[in-house]
Amino acid sequence: MRIAISTDGESIESNVDQSFGRCDYFLIFDTEGKNIIKTEVVLNKGAAQGHGAGFRVGEQLGELKVDKLITGDLGPNVTSVLNKIGITAYHASGKAKNAISLFLEDKLEKITDIVEPHSEIREEKVNKAEKVFFPLLDKNGEDSEISEHFGHAPFFGIYDVQKKELDIIKNDLNHTDPTKSPIDQIEDAVHPTTIFAKGIGSRAINIIADKGLLLKTGNYRTVGEAIKNLDKMEDQTRGCEHTP
Repeated sequence: MRIAISTDGESIESNVDQSFGRCDYFLIFDTEGKNIIKTEVVLNKGAAQGHGAGFRVGEQLGELKVDKLITGDLGPNVTSVLNKIGITAYHASGKAKNAISLFLEDKLEKITDIVEPHSEIREEKVNKAEKVFFPLLDKNGEDSEISEHFGHAPFFGIYDVQKKELDIIKNDLNHTDPTKSPIDQIEDAVHPTTIFAKGIGSRAINIIADKGLLLKTGNYRTVGEAIKNLDKMEDQTRGCEHTP
Protein backbone atom coordinates (compact mmCIF):
# COMPACT_ATOMS: atom_id res chain seq x y z
CA MET A 1 0.00 0.00 0.00
CA ARG A 2 1.18 3.54 -0.78
CA ILE A 3 0.19 6.27 1.67
CA ALA A 4 0.74 9.99 1.08
CA ILE A 5 0.80 12.64 3.83
CA SER A 6 0.64 16.37 3.03
CA THR A 7 3.42 18.05 5.03
CA ASP A 8 5.17 21.38 5.57
CA GLY A 9 8.62 19.79 5.49
CA GLU A 10 10.71 16.92 4.19
CA SER A 11 10.93 14.64 7.24
CA ILE A 12 8.63 12.59 9.45
CA GLU A 13 9.14 15.28 12.09
CA SER A 14 7.31 17.73 9.81
CA ASN A 15 3.72 18.72 10.55
CA VAL A 16 0.73 17.46 8.59
CA ASP A 17 -0.18 20.40 6.36
CA GLN A 18 -3.90 21.11 6.71
CA SER A 19 -4.06 22.74 3.27
CA PHE A 20 -3.95 19.84 0.82
CA GLY A 21 -3.57 21.78 -2.42
CA ARG A 22 -1.01 24.24 -1.06
CA CYS A 23 1.21 21.91 1.00
CA ASP A 24 4.94 22.01 0.26
CA TYR A 25 5.59 18.28 0.18
CA PHE A 26 4.11 14.81 0.32
CA LEU A 27 5.74 12.05 2.29
CA ILE A 28 5.05 8.75 0.52
CA PHE A 29 5.13 5.56 2.59
CA ASP A 30 5.18 2.09 1.07
CA THR A 31 3.82 -0.39 3.59
CA GLU A 32 3.29 -4.11 4.03
CA GLY A 33 0.76 -4.77 6.74
CA LYS A 34 1.73 -2.48 9.62
CA ASN A 35 5.35 -2.18 8.53
CA ILE A 36 6.87 0.72 6.59
CA ILE A 37 9.27 -0.63 3.98
CA LYS A 38 10.10 2.58 2.07
CA THR A 39 9.72 6.35 2.48
CA GLU A 40 10.22 9.07 -0.10
CA VAL A 41 9.67 12.85 -0.30
CA VAL A 42 7.80 14.37 -3.24
CA LEU A 43 7.50 18.09 -4.01
CA ASN A 44 3.90 19.26 -4.46
CA LYS A 45 3.66 20.35 -8.09
CA GLY A 46 0.42 22.24 -7.49
CA ALA A 47 1.66 24.44 -4.60
CA ALA A 48 2.61 27.36 -6.85
CA GLN A 49 -0.36 26.96 -9.16
CA GLY A 50 -3.28 29.39 -9.09
CA HIS A 51 -6.87 28.23 -9.39
CA GLY A 52 -7.28 24.45 -9.47
CA ALA A 53 -4.24 23.55 -7.35
CA GLY A 54 -6.11 20.76 -5.56
CA PHE A 55 -7.20 19.26 -8.87
CA ARG A 56 -3.58 19.17 -10.13
CA VAL A 57 -2.32 17.64 -6.88
CA GLY A 58 -4.99 14.96 -7.04
CA GLU A 59 -3.75 14.02 -10.50
CA GLN A 60 -0.17 13.95 -9.21
CA LEU A 61 -1.06 11.49 -6.46
CA GLY A 62 -2.76 9.32 -9.06
CA GLU A 63 0.42 9.33 -11.13
CA LEU A 64 2.35 8.30 -8.01
CA LYS A 65 0.02 5.29 -7.56
CA VAL A 66 -1.06 6.45 -4.08
CA ASP A 67 -3.77 4.38 -2.37
CA LYS A 68 -4.44 6.43 0.78
CA LEU A 69 -4.08 10.12 1.65
CA ILE A 70 -3.61 11.74 5.06
CA THR A 71 -4.25 15.48 5.15
CA GLY A 72 -6.42 18.25 6.62
CA ASP A 73 -9.58 19.17 4.71
CA LEU A 74 -10.55 18.72 1.07
CA GLY A 75 -12.62 20.73 -1.37
CA PRO A 76 -15.34 19.19 -3.58
CA ASN A 77 -13.30 19.30 -6.80
CA VAL A 78 -10.31 17.41 -5.45
CA THR A 79 -12.61 15.02 -3.58
CA SER A 80 -14.20 14.12 -6.90
CA VAL A 81 -10.78 13.52 -8.46
CA LEU A 82 -9.63 11.34 -5.57
CA ASN A 83 -12.84 9.31 -5.70
CA LYS A 84 -12.38 8.67 -9.41
CA ILE A 85 -8.84 7.37 -9.01
CA GLY A 86 -9.67 5.34 -5.90
CA ILE A 87 -7.75 7.28 -3.23
CA THR A 88 -9.32 7.29 0.25
CA ALA A 89 -8.53 10.34 2.42
CA TYR A 90 -8.07 10.50 6.19
CA HIS A 91 -7.81 13.48 8.54
CA ALA A 92 -4.86 14.10 10.85
CA SER A 93 -2.84 16.91 12.39
CA GLY A 94 0.38 17.20 14.36
CA LYS A 95 3.56 15.37 13.38
CA ALA A 96 3.67 13.21 10.26
CA LYS A 97 5.33 10.39 12.22
CA ASN A 98 2.37 10.30 14.61
CA ALA A 99 -0.13 10.45 11.75
CA ILE A 100 1.34 7.44 9.95
CA SER A 101 1.49 5.48 13.23
CA LEU A 102 -2.17 6.21 13.94
CA PHE A 103 -3.11 5.22 10.39
CA LEU A 104 -1.30 1.89 10.67
CA GLU A 105 -3.17 1.31 13.95
CA ASP A 106 -6.47 2.07 12.14
CA LYS A 107 -7.11 5.09 14.41
CA LEU A 108 -7.62 7.83 11.82
CA GLU A 109 -11.06 8.88 10.59
CA LYS A 110 -11.96 9.07 6.92
CA ILE A 111 -12.72 12.53 5.58
CA THR A 112 -16.44 12.73 4.93
CA ASP A 113 -17.00 16.50 5.18
CA ILE A 114 -15.63 18.83 2.50
CA VAL A 115 -14.97 22.55 2.62
CA GLU A 116 -16.84 25.03 0.41
CA PRO A 117 -15.65 25.53 -3.19
CA HIS A 118 -12.64 27.83 -3.69
CA SER A 119 -12.13 28.28 0.05
CA GLU A 120 -8.77 27.96 1.80
CA ILE A 121 -8.34 26.22 5.12
CA ARG A 122 -8.83 28.99 7.69
CA GLU A 123 -6.65 28.32 10.70
CA GLU A 124 -8.77 30.58 12.88
CA LYS A 125 -11.79 28.33 12.33
CA VAL A 126 -12.38 24.94 13.94
CA ASN A 127 -13.39 22.59 11.12
CA LYS A 128 -15.76 19.67 11.35
CA ALA A 129 -13.05 17.06 11.62
CA GLU A 130 -11.54 18.63 14.73
CA LYS A 131 -11.27 17.16 18.20
CA VAL A 132 -11.12 19.96 20.76
CA PHE A 133 -9.49 19.47 24.16
CA PHE A 134 -10.71 21.37 27.27
CA PRO A 135 -9.37 21.56 30.87
CA LEU A 136 -12.36 21.20 33.21
CA LEU A 137 -13.12 21.71 36.92
CA ASP A 138 -15.85 19.08 37.16
CA LYS A 139 -17.55 16.23 35.32
CA ASN A 140 -21.02 17.58 34.56
CA GLY A 141 -21.46 17.16 30.81
CA GLU A 142 -21.70 20.40 28.85
CA ASP A 143 -22.31 22.27 32.11
CA SER A 144 -18.77 21.41 33.26
CA GLU A 145 -16.80 24.55 34.12
CA ILE A 146 -13.61 25.33 32.22
CA SER A 147 -10.51 25.55 34.41
CA GLU A 148 -8.39 28.69 34.47
CA HIS A 149 -5.26 26.56 34.88
CA PHE A 150 -4.61 24.15 32.05
CA GLY A 151 -2.28 21.48 33.42
CA HIS A 152 -3.81 21.17 36.89
CA ALA A 153 -7.48 20.85 35.89
CA PRO A 154 -9.02 17.81 37.66
CA PHE A 155 -10.79 16.70 34.48
CA PHE A 156 -10.25 16.92 30.74
CA GLY A 157 -12.94 17.09 28.05
CA ILE A 158 -12.51 16.05 24.41
CA TYR A 159 -15.19 17.21 21.96
CA ASP A 160 -15.55 15.50 18.58
CA VAL A 161 -16.92 18.24 16.32
CA GLN A 162 -18.01 15.86 13.58
CA LYS A 163 -19.82 13.44 15.89
CA LYS A 164 -20.94 16.22 18.29
CA GLU A 165 -19.83 14.08 21.24
CA LEU A 166 -18.18 15.22 24.47
CA ASP A 167 -16.16 12.78 26.58
CA ILE A 168 -14.84 13.78 30.01
CA ILE A 169 -11.96 11.93 31.66
CA LYS A 170 -9.98 12.30 34.89
CA ASN A 171 -6.68 14.19 34.71
CA ASP A 172 -4.03 11.49 35.19
CA LEU A 173 -1.07 13.48 33.85
CA ASN A 174 2.30 12.64 35.34
CA HIS A 175 4.07 15.99 35.78
CA THR A 176 7.25 14.25 37.00
CA ASP A 177 7.75 12.14 33.86
CA PRO A 178 11.11 13.28 32.41
CA THR A 179 10.45 11.67 29.03
CA LYS A 180 7.02 13.08 28.21
CA SER A 181 5.58 16.54 28.81
CA PRO A 182 1.89 16.88 29.81
CA ILE A 183 1.16 17.90 26.21
CA ASP A 184 2.84 14.71 24.94
CA GLN A 185 0.73 12.66 27.37
CA ILE A 186 -2.47 14.42 26.26
CA GLU A 187 -1.67 13.79 22.60
CA ASP A 188 -0.96 10.11 23.25
CA ALA A 189 -4.19 9.67 25.24
CA VAL A 190 -6.84 11.47 23.18
CA HIS A 191 -5.18 12.76 19.96
CA PRO A 192 -6.67 16.28 19.94
CA THR A 193 -6.30 18.59 16.95
CA THR A 194 -7.21 21.75 18.88
CA ILE A 195 -6.47 22.65 22.49
CA PHE A 196 -8.51 25.22 24.43
CA ALA A 197 -6.81 26.99 27.33
CA LYS A 198 -7.33 30.08 29.44
CA GLY A 199 -4.16 29.95 31.55
CA ILE A 200 -1.24 28.02 30.07
CA GLY A 201 2.54 28.23 30.39
CA SER A 202 4.80 29.57 27.66
CA ARG A 203 6.67 26.25 27.43
CA ALA A 204 3.39 24.40 26.81
CA ILE A 205 2.46 26.96 24.13
CA ASN A 206 5.75 26.28 22.35
CA ILE A 207 5.29 22.50 22.56
CA ILE A 208 1.77 22.76 21.13
CA ALA A 209 3.03 24.92 18.26
CA ASP A 210 5.85 22.46 17.52
CA LYS A 211 3.30 19.65 17.27
CA GLY A 212 1.25 21.60 14.72
CA LEU A 213 -1.83 21.70 16.96
CA LEU A 214 -4.16 24.69 17.19
CA LEU A 215 -4.31 26.54 20.51
CA LYS A 216 -7.47 28.54 21.20
CA THR A 217 -9.01 30.55 24.02
CA GLY A 218 -12.15 32.54 24.84
CA ASN A 219 -14.14 34.01 27.70
CA TYR A 220 -16.45 31.03 28.27
CA ARG A 221 -17.48 29.64 31.66
CA THR A 222 -18.67 26.17 30.64
CA VAL A 223 -17.56 23.73 27.97
CA GLY A 224 -21.07 23.93 26.50
CA GLU A 225 -20.68 27.67 25.93
CA ALA A 226 -17.33 27.09 24.24
CA ILE A 227 -18.74 24.34 22.01
CA LYS A 228 -21.48 26.71 20.81
CA ASN A 229 -18.84 29.28 19.88
CA LEU A 230 -16.14 27.16 18.23
CA ASP A 231 -15.83 29.50 15.26
CA LYS A 232 -15.44 32.54 17.53
CA MET A 233 -12.49 31.26 19.52
CA GLU A 234 -9.34 33.35 19.51
CA ASP A 235 -5.72 32.23 19.14
CA GLN A 236 -4.04 31.73 22.53
CA THR A 237 -0.57 33.28 22.35
CA ARG A 238 0.10 34.56 25.88
CA GLY A 239 1.47 32.28 28.58
CA CYS A 240 1.33 32.63 32.34
CA GLU A 241 4.56 31.38 33.85
CA HIS A 242 2.99 29.76 36.93
CA THR A 243 0.90 27.42 34.76
CA PRO A 244 2.58 24.35 33.17
